[in-house]
Amino acid sequence: MVTKLSLNTFQPKRNPRFPFEHAELFPHREPGVLVLQAMEPDDPHDRPLPSQTGTTGAPTQPGDLPAGSIALGPATPVFSLSRQDVRFGDVLSTAATAWQRDVGTWVLAAFLYLLLAVVLPSVLVRLFESLLSVSDASPALEATLTGVRVGIGILQSAIQGVFFMGMIAMAIHALAGRAAPIGALFSQIPKAWKYVLQVVAIGVPIGGSFVLSAMLVFYLAVGSFDLDMPFDEAFEKAALPLGWLILLSAPVYLFIAISIVFAQLELAYNDNAGPVEAVIYSWRIARGKRWLVLGVMTVCALISTASILLCGIGILFGGPLSTVILVSLYLALRNGADVPLAETGSTLGNAASGFEDKPVRLG
Repeated sequence: MVTKLSLNTFQPKRNPRFPFEHAELFPHREPGVLVLQAMEPDDPHDRPLPSQTGTTGAPTQPGDLPAGSIALGPATPVFSLSRQDVRFGDVLSTAATAWQRDVGTWVLAAFLYLLLAVVLPSVLVRLFESLLSVSDASPALEATLTGVRVGIGILQSAIQGVFFMGMIAMAIHALAGRAAPIGALFSQIPKAWKYVLQVVAIGVPIGGSFVLSAMLVFYLAVGSFDLDMPFDEAFEKAALPLGWLILLSAPVYLFIAISIVFAQLELAYNDNAGPVEAVIYSWRIARGKRWLVLGVMTVCALISTASILLCGIGILFGGPLSTVILVSLYLALRNGADVPLAETGSTLGNAASGFEDKPVRLG
């Protein structure tokens, strides 16, 4: 006697308001699990698998499968956009839907970001400089003050980066079809040290390579630099070569910028990613999609610029929208990229748990 096998793919129920599928809406089955079930011989029709009860009629528990079934693992990604079929318009429409659902919350978040990450640190820096400004400071004191100013600048940059990662966390909640919580703005504070190390890991090699190249070009153009030589004369000799250096190196640095644009987003999204690992994963996510990334980056820049020109207050609207657009592209390109599954539980909770394929499970 030959036993037929029917293939049934269980998918979670889809909420038509949002473009994502949520496993909690269909708790009795793993999303996207491929199920093999034995059937009676010569049955002309495939029999649907029980949805709410097992073979004995008793309610099934989450994760239970009918007797004789084998779960082979996920069949499709849960995130509606993936790198295989992502389109420019889909990224924009998905982001716009998530943003307009909580416009008031985004305006408040942008206001808090500007207040806590830009205005207050700048005021404190000015106040500190006015208190420590000395007209006849000794070289040692001047060096100390310079070091303190640099330290404050690094701290200010860290504050801005951490709160921007908080905006990214809010965007992930919004793209999951949930309300964007203001509390998520502060969720990335424990990762401040990761962000600082990432900035150093990116800035030192990139900035250092350009500075060394500029110094070499300057030396070749001016020759042996004499301290008695007027600066205007030295600059006149080196201006044209330095201009060519900037012109020729711009495409290289643009290529690098496009490739690592998702490094900060990966750091916020993936708790397991270290400062350097996030840069590597960003490079993999952008691979093969750099023209799309460049287009979305251009749109985000135009939105932010136009928002600033609207008496400055427009940034409260355009800034968050640009962030959601970039996060939408990131999640789409990450879905199917050569990167490990993200661990998001410690910081983002369950908001991003449905963005990845579930691990393969047998039996």
